[in-house]
Amino acid sequence: MSSNKDEVAVLVEQHKELLQKVLGEGFGQFTNEEGKIVFGGKRWVMLDVSIFPALLVKTTSEIVGPMADQFIHWFGYKYGEEVVHRYEKLSVPKEQILPIVLAFASVVAGWSVDKIEEIDYEKPYMRVKVYNDFETESANSIGTDSSLKFSSGVFAGIFDTITGKKTKISITMNADGSITAEFTRREKTANATT
Repeated sequence: MSSNKDEVAVLVEQHKELLQKVLGEGFGQFTNEEGKIVFGGKRWVMLDVSIFPALLVKTTSEIVGPMADQFIHWFGYKYGEEVVHRYEKLSVPKEQILPIVLAFASVVAGWSVDKIEEIDYEKPYMRVKVYNDFETESANSIGTDSSLKFSSGVFAGIFDTITGKKTKISITMNADGSITAEFTRREKTANATT
């Protein structure tokens, strides 16, 4: 096992040298000596915006048709639920989870820069303004529509799990390039999907 670790360290160093030659000194290494991105005790991977989520949506829609948008939304929703459970295990108060996730999204993950404009956990109601959204940039890179499919799912999964109530989402593309996502209580219907 030790020889594998040594070989991995040598390979990572060789890869780093190659990238420095091609991209220059400031290319930004995010991995450790094992070639892994580890943050908060979890392994992370990095994908560029031309791949995730737009290419995933496009590829999924070729296979399952118009259900692809819902698949991406619900994938994000389930991820949002898991995020809440992760922070609950760390004893983070529920009202602090969403602000922490939004801070992580902008400072660490590069997802977007988000501002909670209004939030009421009892109604429930939340309005979030989203700047520099990776999902929109991804969709634009391959010429497809973006309406915060994955990100709105994550927001909804977090908010619904925290409040214990289901919400519906309204997305508005603003003239300044930002996006407003509004979450309101969902009335019970037979076929609610978002």
